[in-house]
Amino acid sequence: MFGPKLKHRVFSSLLFCLAAAVLGNVMLEIYEQGTVTFKTLSGFGAVLFVLSIAIIPEFAFLKLADAFKVRRKSRREKISERFLYSGMVMVCIGFMGRFLL
Repeated sequence: MFGPKLKHRVFSSLLFCLAAAVLGNVMLEIYEQGTVTFKTLSGFGAVLFVLSIAIIPEFAFLKLADAFKVRRKSRREKISERFLYSGMVMVCIGFMGRFLL
């Protein structure tokens, strides 16, 4: 999968499998209910969140000092960041929608 080391590739592979399982569960819920609910919206957000971490697995193994170094972001890192932000927004909307309605 992704990453320069074997531990990154294994971590990325496990997260892709987890994202596929969550997506399958969300699709099953949509099929059973026949509509998209706030719960399924949170599920889609969770899939995007897990995919963002799976695309750049080396960030899970960084030290705190390395995380704040200024450097240019690659295209893969930019895509991962967009997935992360959109996933977090979808999870927040789904969470608020379930408890407010």
